[in-house]
Amino acid sequence: FKVYYCTIIKEIFIMANNEKVYTGPYKVVKLYRVSMRREVLYRNLTKEEAMRVVNRYPDSSRSMVVFMKQYSADKYFK
Repeated sequence: FKVYYCTIIKEIFIMANNEKVYTGPYKVVKLYRVSMRREVLYRNLTKEEAMRVVNRYPDSSRSMVVFMKQYSADKYFK
C-alpha cells in the first residue's frame, strides 16, 4: 500500500509541476499607473524582441511599459 500511495503522490506532483510553456507571440503594453489603462504599443513579437522594446522605455511616475502574452488559447501552449 505504501509503495502504491507514494507512486500516486509522485504522479500528482509531476502533473502539478508539468506547466505548459507559452510558444505564441507577445505584445508590449504601456500601463498607466493611476488608471491602470492599457495602451498596446507593439504586437506579434518574440519574447526576446519584446524584452528589448521594454528595456528601451524608462519607467516614469505616470506609466510603465511591460510585455505580456498576446493570446491565451491552448494551441499556443506546449
